[in-house]
Amino acid sequence: MTIDIENLDTETAEALVSPSLLDGELQKRLECKLVDLMASGLSGFEHGCDDLADRLPAWVSEFYALYPSRVVRDNSGGSGFNDSLWLFVLARLFDPEIIVESGVHKGHSSWIFRQACPNVRLFCFDITLKKLIHLDENAEYFEKDWMEEDLNDLLENYDKALIFFDDHINHARRIREAKARGFRWALFDDNLPAEAIYATGGPPLPTLAMMMDPSLQPGCELAWTRKGKAYKYRYKAEDVQGAIEVIETYTMLPDLAQVNHYSLGSGLSVVKLKR
Repeated sequence: MTIDIENLDTETAEALVSPSLLDGELQKRLECKLVDLMASGLSGFEHGCDDLADRLPAWVSEFYALYPSRVVRDNSGGSGFNDSLWLFVLARLFDPEIIVESGVHKGHSSWIFRQACPNVRLFCFDITLKKLIHLDENAEYFEKDWMEEDLNDLLENYDKALIFFDDHINHARRIREAKARGFRWALFDDNLPAEAIYATGGPPLPTLAMMMDPSLQPGCELAWTRKGKAYKYRYKAEDVQGAIEVIETYTMLPDLAQVNHYSLGSGLSVVKLKR
């Protein structure tokens, strides 16, 4: 069906399935620009993929084809299109045997990981699974914090494991926990700098971006307003103790909205932990 833009009413516009697709060469141009931006973001850390330049364009095109078939149509409060694209590409890039999710929400990110890595062992943790819409029949679900489960009985090779934190819990704490359990690679959502912590409810303070910000000194107080409510947080040295020291590399991935102008991402970041 082709819609005449001059006769497009509001009801029809809202009914259109996102993401929007361009026609022919325009879509290729868009994907090429996304590939260039993503490649620049991935150049800063070791990922073991020597032919990334050849694979990345195909991954981006594949994701565009897959996304309209997603199970969770409305993932408000979770990963949008751009963060979903990053998760898909990162899963393909690392090709893990195991993915642990801390924060499942509606199950959309689990679906993304399964599309990227059909044979991956998927362990999904959330303190409540009441919002779950998509249930992966091959995943294992735990209605608890991920530290409440003895993973040594589940995981054998932490070098082939990837963990994704999207749970609004103190990033420094999660880094210490992942390091203690032997993970090398961790993904963090909602990694907002101090000047943007108002952008999400219940920010994981301190975020990675805050930990890496030399202008933030212990004792400084941050204050912001969100949806009419006032919040305060005092940045303390003990909050980050033992976390920065175990980070080998830290990469905040570029926001793809600067290319496709979809909703802004949430500072998705990659951390490689020291052995």
